[in-house]
Amino acid sequence: MFQLILSGGPFMVLLFLLALAIIFISLKNIKESYFTNGIILLGVFSALIGIMATYLGVSSALNLMPNISNISPQILFNGLKTSLVTSYTGGIIMFFSTGLWYFFIKKYSLN
Repeated sequence: MFQLILSGGPFMVLLFLLALAIIFISLKNIKESYFTNGIILLGVFSALIGIMATYLGVSSALNLMPNISNISPQILFNGLKTSLVTSYTGGIIMFFSTGLWYFFIKKYSLN
């Protein structure tokens, strides 16, 4: 797990902090309604950060490609896999935050 966080770079730390904020807000929501819409807002923000981090990683890798004469396909695919870690993590955080948000909206009848 720790290796996964380190492989995503600085954006993974930001995603981890967003996940902690979602957990904090969700725990505060157990007793009473507290910033319920912030859960979905942070979830969407985490997905956008994941997509942006993937774009930056792939873009920088593709900019360096013409300078490399012989590149191994394994190195290229490992780099692409690493750059997609942030998108997957952001999507998973968004999925869980949407579920939590929906649960609390129904619990407190905030429609």
